[in-house]
Amino acid sequence: MKCYLRKYEWTVAIRLLHWITFIAIAVLTFTGFYIAWPFWFVHTPGTKEAYNMFSMANVRLIHFIAAFVFIFAIILRIYLAFASWVDADWKEFMFRWLNVREWIATLKNYLTFKPYGVKGLKTKYNPVQSLAYFGFIVFSLLQIITGLILYTMNENSIRGVAWAQKVLFPITELFGGYADVRIAHHLIMWFFIIFVMAHVYMVIAHDVGEKNGSISSMFTGFKYEKGDE
Repeated sequence: MKCYLRKYEWTVAIRLLHWITFIAIAVLTFTGFYIAWPFWFVHTPGTKEAYNMFSMANVRLIHFIAAFVFIFAIILRIYLAFASWVDADWKEFMFRWLNVREWIATLKNYLTFKPYGVKGLKTKYNPVQSLAYFGFIVFSLLQIITGLILYTMNENSIRGVAWAQKVLFPITELFGGYADVRIAHHLIMWFFIIFVMAHVYMVIAHDVGEKNGSISSMFTGFKYEKGDE
């Protein structure tokens, strides 16, 4: 008789980082759009002036706070991937996507919402997930670098970041200047928007196809596998 066996898949640390990263990305995306195109502002009562309201300054402050939370989450996730006794999964999300043989079965699952039917895919990440998460880390690092360049582009003794500007300036030159860094920073944001939408779709497809509790696992930590009773 077939039954489902509960398997502990995600530790508390991984689940917390997952949701912290998601919230940070959501806040950064909204505030980033506002910084690029101020579509609203709080005006002084009785007027249409933004005098003494500092709408842009407040949004930028929220953006900076969320950015440093994002940086912390990414650095900690990379550390866990390499150094954790439980969550060391760097080999899976860096190299598993190179397994071309499994791509067909994986894509079939995502397109048809049917089970993989391949025992070799019963691993932490399938090839598509592996490539997506590897790309996520790469683009996260690029976004952090471009964000820090924009944050430090004006020397400010209060921030105390003049030294960082000098360290990052060679990278700024590689991009072609601050204007091009800003464009790159904005374009990379679209990667995260697409990634989140694709990630939600993939989780739903995986959950429906395998019936393994993928959606709830990021809350409970547990997935389910078919077994014999």
